This record gives sequence, structure tokens and C-alpha cells, in this order.
Amino acid sequence: MPFDAGVMAAVVSELKKTVIGARVDKIYQPERDEIILGIRTSGENRKLLLSASAGASRVSFITAERENPMQPPMFCMLLRKHLSGAHILNVRQIGFDRAVEIKLTSADEMGYSSVKYLVCEIMGTYSNVIFLDENRRIMAVLHPISLSATNKRQVLCGFEYENPPRQDGKTEALCVDRYTFIEKMKQDVENGRNGAADKYLIANYSGLSPLVAREIVYRATKNTSTPLGECDAEKLWFYFDSIYGNVKQEKFDPCLVGDVKGKVIDFSFCEIRQYGTGVSVKKYEQISSLLDDFYCEKDKQERIKHRGQDILRLLTNASSRITKKTALQKQSLKDCENKENFKRFGDLITANIYMLKKGMTKVELVDYYDQTMPTVTVLLDERYTPAQNAQQYYKRYNKAKSAEIMLAKQIEESEKEIAYIDTIFDSLTKAETEADLSQIRTELSVAGYGKTLDNLRRAMTKNKKEYKNALKKEYKPMKFITSGGYEVLCGKNNLHNDYITTELASKDDYWFHIKNAPGSHVVMRCGKDEPPAEDFTQCAMIAAYYSSQKELPQAPVDYTRVRNVKKPQGSKPGFVIYETNYTCYVTADGEEVERLKIK
Repeated sequence: MPFDAGVMAAVVSELKKTVIGARVDKIYQPERDEIILGIRTSGENRKLLLSASAGASRVSFITAERENPMQPPMFCMLLRKHLSGAHILNVRQIGFDRAVEIKLTSADEMGYSSVKYLVCEIMGTYSNVIFLDENRRIMAVLHPISLSATNKRQVLCGFEYENPPRQDGKTEALCVDRYTFIEKMKQDVENGRNGAADKYLIANYSGLSPLVAREIVYRATKNTSTPLGECDAEKLWFYFDSIYGNVKQEKFDPCLVGDVKGKVIDFSFCEIRQYGTGVSVKKYEQISSLLDDFYCEKDKQERIKHRGQDILRLLTNASSRITKKTALQKQSLKDCENKENFKRFGDLITANIYMLKKGMTKVELVDYYDQTMPTVTVLLDERYTPAQNAQQYYKRYNKAKSAEIMLAKQIEESEKEIAYIDTIFDSLTKAETEADLSQIRTELSVAGYGKTLDNLRRAMTKNKKEYKNALKKEYKPMKFITSGGYEVLCGKNNLHNDYITTELASKDDYWFHIKNAPGSHVVMRCGKDEPPAEDFTQCAMIAAYYSSQKELPQAPVDYTRVRNVKKPQGSKPGFVIYETNYTCYVTADGEEVERLKIK
């Protein structure tokens, strides 16, 4: 995992410089496996996250707001009882491992000062947050590990805390010296050990992540997969020591690795060179800023994906059902292309009715519709008279003609339904909180999906004014400020979009939307002003970024005055039509959009 002992050392170094002597003001537990300490230090408030989440465990300062449950969990209540108002005395890394210990002092029930410890262990699925008393006995644990659960170290209330077990046969990366490193490597090569050099480093030295092990080998050999026997021991030690020697001196060079589209790939406490020019490497001064950027997007998507499974399942099933129905409708429409043959056969039977009689199953007739006058075989029903057979063909013709009209309408409606579902999928990708998911569920109820209608749906059907008031109270669109000082509103879902476009925007404001694709409605509140071109570009960039086409190098964005945007009566949420628009092409720059956003 990216969060290795080196990253933990960088975090501890940063905490020592910032939180020693600070006071714990508030304690939250927004998720089952996350604790947030609100810390007052140097005249400012900061939030320290202790996460034991299996996929994103870490210790770092965060800036994002988290939703807290109405009823705090018991672990959070216990921490509030003992640590509210506590002062941080010290922060240390436990060995060279992914574990940190925070030493605090607070007043007990009798008013006497007592020492407490808060330990966070970053161990993948075994990550934990443990609260200890002054004798280092466990008072509370986020994830208890009982005797029956594992034969490893037990973590239960009342037990004396034990440090995480050391890995057998491994030497701490900070404790090895040059002579031992080189001699051991030479001896292992002589004994026939010639696997990948990065695997060798991980197997013999604790605290290394696969990323850093590959980086050491890359710097020494210009290749990440070089066998151990082809590595020069002196070079390998030089780069090993250059990285972990800096760790000993608390010198760090945090960097974040991302692809060309801006998607984060990896991070480290040291500079990463192994990816070459195919990626971007962004350097940071503070490790917490790096961790905040890396995990913020990943955490958001994971939490929303987990909580929005019911919505995703509903949308997936609806999309699959409508797609199959549309395919059948198109096949039926294709069958209707033969309708003219039914009319022709009816005419041919009528023209030759004098030579036909009841009981015939087929007849050869001259097709006078064709200039070559070919003979065609017309099938007959022996139960009917010739006149009745002709009427049967005319009925099939009329039925196919009516079906063609209806099928065309149904296919159009089905395609609109698919397009609407795509907009919900797009809204789901922009959801950041449980409230956003609740609004999407409301929208689906309003649109006729699902069986349960919430209060907002009932308000809408009961009283339109009450519905608008509920929107005004509950829905808070994203807000931005352009370089020219104009306020910009952006919706997160279709109900947001309707509210922004039809209620908040004035007729003279400018309206932006990605062209022919799902995306947010964006309104620049400028009144009758004509903003500078830079402001238009920034608004178009926001519309492109919050759309399904943000990965395009040049995304087309339509814009026009709000007076030209109309919502047809009875249309789906978020659906509008517009005219007299312009189109511009912009690149969705995420950093620029975040800079313009009002936090």
C-alpha cells in the first residue's frame, strides 16, 4: 500500500512541528472507522484524521467537511469524555512502522491531570485506533480483536497494549549500515538468490513499500525489474541510504503521481522518478496536503459508491430493461417495413376475386404493380372466402401502419428515458454527501422510479409552493466566483438543475451546459451585464468539468441567456430545451475549477 513507514515518519515529523502543546477542542466519528480530532493550534483550528478504513487507512490533517451522525457512537462518546480539552504532549512513531502514538494530558473525573494515549495503527485490514490509559492499558478500541478471531496479538479492553509485532527475519530500514547491507547482498547473490531486486529489498528490510523498493532499484539500474545479480551493491546501497538517510534527518520530499488525465496513481514521501514522462509528478511541502488530495477523491467515490448501491442497482436494472425493450421495438418497426406487401396482396386478391374460391391455400397471381408483370405466390386461409382473405391482408396492412407510428413514438420515448437515466448516472458521480444521495432518491421518486415517495415528493404533489420552499431550504447548489467577481451556480443533480434554471436564475443571466451530453446546469448571475471573455471561459470550464465529457481534450459547451431556455410541461427533471445559443470549446481544468469554487 502507498502509506508505508516512510510516509508515517513524514506525518509524525509534521505533527511534531504543529500539534505539540495544542488543545483538542472537538472529537467526531463521521464513519464507523474514522476519528477526527478538532485541534486548536497557533491561533487556528485544524482537523486531524485517524482512519482505520481498510482501503484508506491513514493519519493526516484534512480540510474537507464530513457529515456526522445524529447519534455519536460509543467509542466517540468515550473519547469526548476523556479527551475534550486535552493537550497534546508528544507524538511519536512506534519503531519504524506504520503506527503512531499521540500522548495527551487531560483532567479526570476528580479534576486531577492524567495522561492518556491514542494509538493509530495503519495495517491494511488490521488497521485500528486504540485508546490507552496512563498505564498503557486499553480503555477502548475501534476494532476489537478477540481470542477466537485470530491467533495473533489480541486487542481488547483491559489488556495491556503491545506494540505491533515485528516482521520475522527483517531489519528496519533505518537500522541497517553500509557494511551489513553490502555483505548480505553479496552473500545472497553467491548463494544463488537472483530474483527481482525490489522483491529482495522488501523481503529483507521492513518499512519499505513496493513503490519505494522499485524506486531504489530504478535509480541504481534505470530499470524497476532488474534481477538482484545484475545490481551493483555499492550503487544500490547509495540510493537506499540517500532515501532512508533523509528519513533519519526528517528530510522529506512528498510527491503525488498522476496520469495525463489528472487521475491520481500513487504517492510517496520521496521523489518518484521511475514512471518517466508518461505521468505527472506534483511536489508538496506538507505530507498532509498530499494525503488530503490523494484520498479525498478516492474516499468520496468509495463512500458514495457503497451508500448509493440501491440507486446504482435501480438505474442499472432500468437501463437494461429499457435497452432490451428498445431493441424489440426496433425489430418490430423493421418488420413493419413489409406492410406495403400486405396491401398489394389484398389488391391482387380483389382484382382476381372472380377466379378464386373458398378452400384454396395459395394462388399464383400476376403482380401488375411491377412493370415486368411477374407472377407472385399469395398465401390464403382455406377457412375464409376470397373477399375475407383480402380483408385479412388489409387489416394486417392497417395494423402495421398504426404500429409503425406508435413504435416510432415509443422508441423516441425509450431513447429519451435512456438519456434521462444517463443524467442520473452523471449526478451519482457528483454526489458528495448522504444528502446528495437523498436528493437523487427524491428525484427518482418524482420521476416515477421506486415505490416509496419521500416528504419532498408528497410536498410537490400536494402543493407546488410548498415544494419550492422545500427545494429552497434543502438544496444548496455549488457556488463559484469568476475572475470578474460574478457568482456562478452549478447543480449536482437534475432537481438542482431545475431549481437553478427555473427559480434562482433571472432571465438576463447566462446559462451553460455541455453539448448533447449529461451534465450540470451552470448559471452566471450577471443580470444585463456583458461579462469579460475570461468569465465566459471559466463558466464553460465549470460546465465541462461537471459533465460526463470532462475527459475530452476540448469539450463543447453551449451557452445562452436564461430567457432562451424553456422547460416543457410534464418533462423529466433536469430536461430543458433552448435556442439562439453559442458553442465554445474548453478544457476541463480541475485545479482551476477548484480555485474558483466557494468552499
